[in-house]
Amino acid sequence: MKKSDFISLLSAELENYNEIDVSLSAELIQKVIIESLKQRNRVEIRGFGSFCVRDRKSIRARNPKSGESIELPKRSIPYFRASKLLKQRVN
Repeated sequence: MKKSDFISLLSAELENYNEIDVSLSAELIQKVIIESLKQRNRVEIRGFGSFCVRDRKSIRARNPKSGESIELPKRSIPYFRASKLLKQRVN
């Protein structure tokens, strides 16, 4: 499902709100989650799951094309963990 499909589905469910309002709300929610993760805060949505940032250490890798060894710097990645309730509803 794409973001536009998600917004169309939500606006069909929420008949009192037009698609522009739903779109702005979805954008705002996404923005707040991103800003919280940038500040290294954990975001938990009860019944859905939690978002956090995990650090990956630097590693030595190899360029498959040239065979040259390169150093990849340490980096941070977003991580999502589904709640128990979400897992039960999917299965």
